[in-house]
Amino acid sequence: LGVVAFRQGGATAVGVVAFVRMAPAALLAPFGTALADRFPRDRVLMWSCLIRGTATGLAAAILATDGSRVAVYALAVLATAAFTVFRPGHSALLPGLCTTPLELTSANVVRGLLDSLSTLIGPLVAALLLDIGSPAAVFAFTAALSAGSGLLLLGLSYEAPPRAPAQPLRRIVPETAEGFRALTRYHDAGLVIGLALVQTMTRGCFNVFVVVIALELLDMGAPGVGLLTAAVGAGAVAGSLGASMLVSGRRLATLEGVGVALWGLPLALSGAVPHEAVVLAFMCVIGVANALVDIGLYTLPARLVPERLLGRLFGAKESLTALSVALGSLIA
Repeated sequence: LGVVAFRQGGATAVGVVAFVRMAPAALLAPFGTALADRFPRDRVLMWSCLIRGTATGLAAAILATDGSRVAVYALAVLATAAFTVFRPGHSALLPGLCTTPLELTSANVVRGLLDSLSTLIGPLVAALLLDIGSPAAVFAFTAALSAGSGLLLLGLSYEAPPRAPAQPLRRIVPETAEGFRALTRYHDAGLVIGLALVQTMTRGCFNVFVVVIALELLDMGAPGVGLLTAAVGAGAVAGSLGASMLVSGRRLATLEGVGVALWGLPLALSGAVPHEAVVLAFMCVIGVANALVDIGLYTLPARLVPERLLGRLFGAKESLTALSVALGSLIA
């Protein structure tokens, strides 16, 4: 999407499109994830995947026929809004599939490793498709993955924890607000999520910078965007493997803080040392940082907040994340 926007209007268009894509998600995520505390969480995840896959597939078709870029951006907004429901719902579901805190930490380490592998392999595939094809091919590939994710969830079987009967749907707004109130009521959880918001604003800056670094600073061409992003994934794989040695759960918040610092420093240094090999190494460090942030961020709140509130808490976090990414992109 960044490549499409850059070709239409340069770096400014990349930032504006990133902001427009994330801002509606910030508003919709809390309401969507409130559903994860009302309905079976696996079904909420399934519909998130299918809506995202459909929207991305339509965007691919429009790009392939050289249709309206505005329609592509609008469908990207819809796909992003659907995706912002997925991570909070997934984070709220995972404790229900685990039996001990250690198992939950281990599961989050494995999830982080899979995320990291995705961040490595996905951009490399995107770079290849951009090299031999077009952005439409990348969109089509992404749509297929999203639809496949939704179908895989059909096979999930688990025993949902008991909870009170769902309130009438008109109560969805005050229920959603409880997720935001939990950030102040449970101070430690609020601190963990507040740290993560610093990282996500930096990630918003990264969304713009990575396109500019590849196309203007290093002259790597459109595939360079995928290559630099894949370097982040390579570092994240290494970080996730290292994090697997930390599953005892000690000092997870400290590791998260270190990860936040390591997100910003390499990005700043990339402008000072504009050499391709050096910048690729910096991107790897950002990947390591991402793994350190995630292990604390997605493990600690489940220990600090009641299970019945987890979906809404992670929804509030996802909303604030989308807003901070949007602002970071716009500022950059």
